[in-house]
This record gives sequence, structure tokens and C-alpha cells, in this order.
Amino acid sequence: MNTNATRIHRLLVVMLTGLLLSSLAAAAEPAITERIEPAQIALGNSAQLTIATSGDAATSIAPPLIAGLEFVAVGQSSQIQIINGRTSSTQSVVYQVIPQRVGLYSIPGIAPGSQPLVLRVLPGNSSAATATGPAQSAVSALPPLTASGLMAGATRMSADNTAFVRLSLPKHQLYVGESVPLQIQVGMRAGLVASLNGLPTLNGDAFTLSPLSAQPAQSEEIIGGKPFTVLTWRSALTAVKPGALSLTIETPLTVRMQASMPDPQTLLADSDFGDVFNDPFFKNYFGAATEKDLTVASAPAAFTVLALPAQGRPASFSGAVGKFKVSSELSADAATAGDPLTLKLHVTGTGDFDRVNSAMLGRLDHWKTYQPTASFTSADNAGYRGEKSFEQPVIAEQSGTQTLPGMTFSYFDPETRRYESAQTPLLSVSVAPAPASSSLANTALPIPAAIATPPGAATPVGLRADHAYSNASSTSLVPLYFQPRPLAIPSALTLAFAGTWLWMRRRDQRLIDHEKTHSLEASRDIATLLPQIERAASTGDAALFFYSARAALQRVLAARWHVPASRITPEEIDMRLGAEGKELYQLFSLADEATYSGRRLDHVEFQKWARRVRRELNERASA
Repeated sequence: MNTNATRIHRLLVVMLTGLLLSSLAAAAEPAITERIEPAQIALGNSAQLTIATSGDAATSIAPPLIAGLEFVAVGQSSQIQIINGRTSSTQSVVYQVIPQRVGLYSIPGIAPGSQPLVLRVLPGNSSAATATGPAQSAVSALPPLTASGLMAGATRMSADNTAFVRLSLPKHQLYVGESVPLQIQVGMRAGLVASLNGLPTLNGDAFTLSPLSAQPAQSEEIIGGKPFTVLTWRSALTAVKPGALSLTIETPLTVRMQASMPDPQTLLADSDFGDVFNDPFFKNYFGAATEKDLTVASAPAAFTVLALPAQGRPASFSGAVGKFKVSSELSADAATAGDPLTLKLHVTGTGDFDRVNSAMLGRLDHWKTYQPTASFTSADNAGYRGEKSFEQPVIAEQSGTQTLPGMTFSYFDPETRRYESAQTPLLSVSVAPAPASSSLANTALPIPAAIATPPGAATPVGLRADHAYSNASSTSLVPLYFQPRPLAIPSALTLAFAGTWLWMRRRDQRLIDHEKTHSLEASRDIATLLPQIERAASTGDAALFFYSARAALQRVLAARWHVPASRITPEEIDMRLGAEGKELYQLFSLADEATYSGRRLDHVEFQKWARRVRRELNERASA
């Protein structure tokens, strides 16, 4: 009994001691740390000031006002920890320090008794590596080059030293629309970071970032004697507006912290106390692992973004910035009039390919052109290097050797700082005549023998007499029109008229029967095509929709105009109907575009054209 009472007594003493130590720690003043990186820069660049407060009552502290320096808040993070029943917090605020003039600046220390921070600002054309003075031991203003040729940014650890985000860029002065390769590295302390809760994101609206891969490259790195797992993404960064700007990259993480009990032998030499601290209750309560979500941000990267010059800008410039080459080709060097060809334009190089556009060829004599389509093939993981191809269907309307003009592509080269224009060569194609649609067009009509002039006969000149002179006489007083031979002429005419009337009646009946047959055939064809039209409209198949609609209208108009369906073309509709057939003409043209250029329609356009087709079919069929 005495032994158990002693153990309980000692246990109570230990618990009271722990509560006393916790209360003393809670009463401690918050710790304040501050640092500036780099401590030496050239005018036009910026430095980073980080102020962190830790303790039970951590609060953010604003930087002092210093003439010649501008402080811009670019990032803030806070963390809360509960270990052994004690609550502590850490809050960090990052400021971008922008100097207004050259000089040596002293930033007073915020913590009591702390030394002031020194920032040396050199002229814009000076090298920070040659400076001397108190800032000599600071981080160089120009980061070292990595193996990929990019300048590695500062490794900025989180407040608990469990993770970091680091940027690598080739330069910090860009033009609007210029794209540069970017490397993002997220380092996570092995065993302490539980998970990566999302991809790195860009913090700022002055830049755009190409999509990041869900599976980055992975490597190991030792920092401060501690192992870190480093995930690396390669992307492309594009500036979208001018000015003195900065950006950071943020990554959400879940960190696992293990709060372990100290060695009891270092606290008290009594082995009885060691038995108490080794009790499973104390280990499970005080030594449990805790997880917390936090966002780790990179050190701010400062940029100077320049606007594109207005002087010398070509009319064909569409916003492409980078270094590019162009080439063109035709799908064939020989064709038949009316057959489609494909004109291709290839743009290769480096830059932001989202801004690479081309209208290709517009309206040309002897050619029919359609809207081009574009596709991009990347040559790297970031989409910074690659080839963008444009394809445009064209149709030669005349035979012979036809020529397509060269195309001009204009872009801005950020290295030469001027606009460049690349020209593709002329393209020629041999076009054969189209097959004749009718053999009657080239057939000469024979001249009747009754009106042909005999060979060698003289051509009569002047007027011909009304009556020819004749010496013949008549021996009968019966009028000529009552004589049998002359009577045969009106009789023959009467019979011919009656026969002609009967033939015409029979021909009209045959035409009516033929028209009825064609109408029935057209109705059957339309009944077959209508389900295709409805199905194409519901599935969004533009090519099938316009093909079926055009075929149905060709059947209706062919039966009405008594011509073959193949004769119903946009030109025939325009000639026969004029302004009345405007919608029909547009529908037939859209059918060609859907067939040759792959035009797509949204749901609203499909419904609009479906209603037009139904109305046209009803009106034309009932006319």
C-alpha cells in the first residue's frame, strides 16, 4: 500500500510540474525573426523581407517606413500547433522591397535588441558580385544557373522547415506575350510531409502558366543535413500585361508532426519517474502524431514586363512573340477542276503558341477557299517548343496551271527587339479539265438539205419574184380548191392537226404521269433522308446533317424544275430564285464547308438549321 501511494504521489508531482512549465512558457513573449534576401541588388530589381512571429500570441508586424524603399506585401502564412497540451502559433509575412534610388539602406530591427538589416542598392548597370561592405556576405542578386540553363531561385523553407517551393527562370525581363520556360520544384521533408494536396498554382493575374503534369519528376536532395524529396515540374510562363510585377507559386501540403516525450533520465534521475513516463498512457497522449494543412509559397520573383512597341508593327501581326520559322505545302501537285486540295502552313519555333494564328488565304480568283483548322504538336513537356500546323481546303475552279500566293507570318522577336515577317513561296498546281456533263454541248447540228446551197451554185442577189412566169394552161372551169388534188391538202392538214392534238394530249398525260412518278420517288427519298437529318441534328454530326438536307432539297427542286438532281447547285438556285433562294444558297454552301473543312455547329445552330430545312421542304414540296 505504501509503495502504491508513493507512486501516485510522484505522478501527481510530475503532472503539477508539467502544468507549471506550460504556464511559464505561455507567459513568454512572442519571438520575432526577420531576414532580407538578397542583401545586395541592382536598381530595378527587388529584395524579399520576411517577418515571422512565433509564440502563443503571434501577430503580424508591419515593416517600418523608410524613405526610398517601398514595401509591398506579397504573401502570408500562419500555423497553429498543439503539442503536449500547449498551443503555439507562427505567422509569417513576406514583403517585396522595391528601391526607388541607389544607396545603402538600414532597416531597423523589430525585435528588442536585434541588429538592423542592411540593403545595398547599386546602379542598374552594376554587378552585385563586385560590391563590398556589410552586404558582402548576403545572397548574390543573380542566382546561380542550374543544369537546365535556368536561374535557380532562393530556397525558401516553410516556418517549420518541412517543405519549400523553388522557381528557376532564364530571365526576369519580358515582353507582353513572351513565353519563357519555368521550372517549379517542391521539396518535402522525408517522413514529415504526409501528402501533396494539389498541384502548384500561380499567385497573380499578370502571368499565365501552361498546364502542369500530374506526374512530376522526382529526386532526392540534402539541405542542412536533412533529406528532402523534390518534385520537379517544367512549364512555360507568359506575361499578359506590362509593369513592374512579381509572382509566387503556392503548393498545399499536409504535414505530419510527431510529438515525442523527452528522455526521462535527462529530466530526473529517479527511475520511478522513468517508469511513469514510460507508461503507455503518457506515450499515447503526449507522443501522438498530429497533422496540419498548410500552404507553402516560393520566394517572390520580380519581373519587368515591357509593352510591345507600336512602331514597325506589321498589319499581319496577330500577337505571336518568340522565334519562329514557316513553311507551306499542297497535298498534291496535280488535280482536276472541282476536286479539293489541302493547303498546309507549318509554324515551328519557341514561344507562346496560343498566340500563333493565321487566317491563311482569303478570296482568290479561280479558287474556292474555306476556313482553316489548326493543331499543335509540342516538342517538350512545357509546350514552349513545338510546331503549329494550319490546314485549309481549297478547290481550283479552272483548268491549267494555277498558282497559290505565298503567305506572310509576322511575329515579334524579343532577342532582336523588333518585328519579323516570314514569307512562304508561291505554290503551283496542274489542274486538268473536269469531265463534260453533256455530249450535246460539243455536237454540231446538221444543216437541212432543203436550205443548203449546192456546190458551185451562185448565191442569189436581190428580191425574188412573187409569181414565177409559166406557159401552162387549164382545161377545167372547176375552181382549183374544189379539185381532188388540192382538196387533199386541207384534208391532210386536218388529219395532221387531229393527230398532233391527240399526240400532245398523250404527251401531256405521260409528262403528268412522269412527274407523279418523280414526285413519288422524291417523296420516298425524302422520307428516307428525314430520319438521317433528325439523327444528325441530335448527335451534332454537321457533315451528315448538311449532306442529307442538301440531298432532300435537291430531290424536291429536281422534281419541280424537271431537271436531274445533280443540276441543283448553289449557282442554279441563285439563277432561278434570286433573293428568294438566299437561305437555300447558304445551306448548300454550308454543306460544302462541312464536307471539306470539317465545320462544327453548336446545339443552337443545329436547331435553327433543322427548322429551316423542315420549312423549306414543306414549302418546296407543296409549291
